[in-house]
Amino acid sequence: MKIAFDKHCSMLLVGTFLGCVVLALAQGSFYARRDLTVGHYPTAVASADVNADEKWDLVVANYGSGTVSIYLASGNGHFHAPINVRVGGAPSSLAIADFNKDGRTDIAVTNWIEKKVIILTSKARGEGWQVQAEYQVGIGPTSVAAADFNGDRLTDLAVANGFSNDVSTLLADGRGSLQPATRWKCGSEPRSVVTADFNGDGAADLAVANRRSANVTILLGNGRGGFSPTDQLGVGDNPISIAAGDANQDGRIDLATAHLKSGFVSVWIGDGKGKFIGPRSFNTQMEPSSVSMHDLDCDQRLDLIVANRFSGSVSVLLGDGTGNFTEAKNYKVGDSPLSLALADLNQDGWLDVAVVNRDSENLSILLGDRAGGLAVSTNFAVGDFPRALAAGDLNGDGHTDLAVTSFPDKVAVILGDGQGRFGSPAIYQAGDGPRAVGIADFNADGHPDLIIGNENSGDLSLLIGDGKGAFAAPVHFKTGAGPSFLTVQDFDRDGRLDVAVVNRDSDTISVLLSNGHGQFAEAVNYRVGRGPSGITAGDFNNDGIVDLASANLFSHNVSVLLGREGSRFAEAVNFATGHGPFSVAAADFNRDGKLDLVTANTGSGNVSLLLGDGRGHFAAPRHVPAGETAAVLISSDFDQDANPDIAVANFGSATVAVLMGNGRGGFALAVHYGAEAATRSVVAADFNHDGRPDLAIANRDSDTVSILINAAIQ
Repeated sequence: MKIAFDKHCSMLLVGTFLGCVVLALAQGSFYARRDLTVGHYPTAVASADVNADEKWDLVVANYGSGTVSIYLASGNGHFHAPINVRVGGAPSSLAIADFNKDGRTDIAVTNWIEKKVIILTSKARGEGWQVQAEYQVGIGPTSVAAADFNGDRLTDLAVANGFSNDVSTLLADGRGSLQPATRWKCGSEPRSVVTADFNGDGAADLAVANRRSANVTILLGNGRGGFSPTDQLGVGDNPISIAAGDANQDGRIDLATAHLKSGFVSVWIGDGKGKFIGPRSFNTQMEPSSVSMHDLDCDQRLDLIVANRFSGSVSVLLGDGTGNFTEAKNYKVGDSPLSLALADLNQDGWLDVAVVNRDSENLSILLGDRAGGLAVSTNFAVGDFPRALAAGDLNGDGHTDLAVTSFPDKVAVILGDGQGRFGSPAIYQAGDGPRAVGIADFNADGHPDLIIGNENSGDLSLLIGDGKGAFAAPVHFKTGAGPSFLTVQDFDRDGRLDVAVVNRDSDTISVLLSNGHGQFAEAVNYRVGRGPSGITAGDFNNDGIVDLASANLFSHNVSVLLGREGSRFAEAVNFATGHGPFSVAAADFNRDGKLDLVTANTGSGNVSLLLGDGRGHFAAPRHVPAGETAAVLISSDFDQDANPDIAVANFGSATVAVLMGNGRGGFALAVHYGAEAATRSVVAADFNHDGRPDLAIANRDSDTVSILINAAIQ
């Protein structure tokens, strides 16, 4: 299946019926925003099939690093590591076409500082990208568009020059090169150029948004490569982006402009003779920086998709086919989004959105949700500053619920409906500074209880559950200083669940044995490394007894404590990790029948894998990139291939990175999914009864929990 667009920007599915095809999403994907790291100060993104494999690839211009990043699609909305091509100072905009008549897709990129447009070409299959030619244009080129301006069936270029107040056109010479530029006057500080046939004569025309003069210049083409100005359309302050399409389905091209110092976009209705009337204005969020017209909901009516720089969001306004649009629905992306591209990135027959974010230096991908919206995480309110969460059926209805610790001394319970949605929070008292939470039946009544580690009061809070989703007042049990993470296991093998908690301020692990009636014995403390902040349990030496491992933030290692008969533990043995391990998990990542360890390293932004030998020792770490300030990680089989995978909450980037395991101790490149703000914890559970593990993420600064539904093939 291929996707093309007619001259009115409507989506056509070539080779199938005119409509929408619904295909399954990929294994190991989640319904959430995906973020890819790009170069410094990205300013533009474009999409095309640059390697002829019938998948939409992405190309990004990195203004600050002087490079173009090419992301070849691996299928189902995922991409290979970028191919970076150096193009000189300040690449500012992109156009993609076959400029040299070799049958392969090329890239045109404007260079703002050097006043050039540069053509990048490749060898077969999108490999070997290099600079093929450079052409002089005006001063401060800001935008480029490609079309056949002289009717010779070759692709030409038009470049808006922001400081020389003109447009440069470069016609193909028929020998694989472009002729010297011809320049056409427009308004003051042109920032965006678009091409379409505005007067119905079959020749490509130009519309240029001029920021400083607050107007749009219409340049009508004569079909021989020449242009004549016919109108200076006053559109309002700071027009920075322009798009063209038939918004009212009258067969004539209309315009949409985004106005940076505002919170709206304007639509101008074309008369088919090169004139426009309007405007009709529609609210977005603050500082719209880029506007595009496409049929996002596949109803044969063009919609508006807008990137909002100040708000860090994308607005979607669905069109009704009369030139009017619905109220904007807004989706969070990175910081300072500047440019949009739309394509079917996951090959499901629906358009998706890619947006580059200048200040967070990443590329956000939002997959279409098949209803005119974008597939993002669903967020549910909890208490203030959520820190940790646990999942379980708290009210006995067969659906997975969540318990979330919140500042300064509370725990919130939100009950799930079995379809991935959650109700309003019920708030319960905990201790001072609740940092960790677990769910288990500690009094043998068949109902789940809550156990909470309180960092400031140095204790555990036990809240007995009634089996209907409510909990009693807490009972407190002393631990070491600064309990932060906990694990629940039967350490003394008496059939009763016990608790072990790491104490970051006293460099210990406290083990509290349960009597099965809602009480715990006095804590027994074991010395570990410096600043323990994560804990996991498992049988690391295959003797049938549970062992413990802590991630030690300040000593940059893990401490392994092998279990002994009678609920005791041996002295800790330390194994090096990356810098600043914040959490640790255990699984058999190379499927040799021996448990391995993996840590999320806040200081080095990566994950360390330590392969176990089955005797309680671990090999030197292997490091895998995981994202900015990697904090809390868990292991689960997200793509259901029987190989354990990893999910890592990245505090600094407000994302969760998912790394798919290959069963041989290796991992695929991390795929970053967007949550809300300051992601602090992550847990996996099946929230919608489809048999696949989903993700829940605690967002400290937005007081929410994000739910990411697993989109793997059934």
